[in-house]
Amino acid sequence: MTSTISYDLIIVGSGLAGLRAAIQAAKRNYKIRIGVISKVQVMRSHSVSAEGGTAAVLFPEDGDSIESHIYDTVKGSDFLADQDAAERLCKEMPNEIYQLEHWGMPWSRREDGKIGQRAFGGYSFPRASYASDKVGFFEMQTLYDTCQKFDNIEFLNEWFVTSILQNGQKFVGITAIELSNGDFHVIKGKALIIATGGAGRIYSFSTYGHSS
Repeated sequence: MTSTISYDLIIVGSGLAGLRAAIQAAKRNYKIRIGVISKVQVMRSHSVSAEGGTAAVLFPEDGDSIESHIYDTVKGSDFLADQDAAERLCKEMPNEIYQLEHWGMPWSRREDGKIGQRAFGGYSFPRASYASDKVGFFEMQTLYDTCQKFDNIEFLNEWFVTSILQNGQKFVGITAIELSNGDFHVIKGKALIIATGGAGRIYSFSTYGHSS
């Protein structure tokens, strides 16, 4: 069976990046239809497995700085990262940490009640905001719960995207297979965000799950 569906915005991937993008788009314009498409159930996205923490400069008074975070980020990429993008990311992350808190994220706490941070690989300062050893799970749950507040966000779980459709240079949609029954779908769209995660599975050894 073949069907055609239409959205204003299609987001492929339902991990942290995909859910956060869906929320931001829904907040900007509650009239647009947003389709989040994932080959797994939302809470099986690989973001759930993250344990370490989410980096942000929350306490510059303790000696951390945005500049240091930017340098650590670029250095951690072996200087291959887009440095303008890295700078913007590092500058915006403190607000993102507090936004997650306002949405219900149960951050671990310091003795003074502030958000807990700890050392993590590649950081020159302990700036990894954490939630016990389940930061990815709690961040995903927080964002997924927040998505439920928006009527214009729809989830197509266990759908596998097979192609991106273009008319010349213009994006017009995607095709996907519904894994539960094998049905083929054409999904029309005006805009596309690809949030399918990293490419860790290209390496012979990786801690990524096989569904990533």
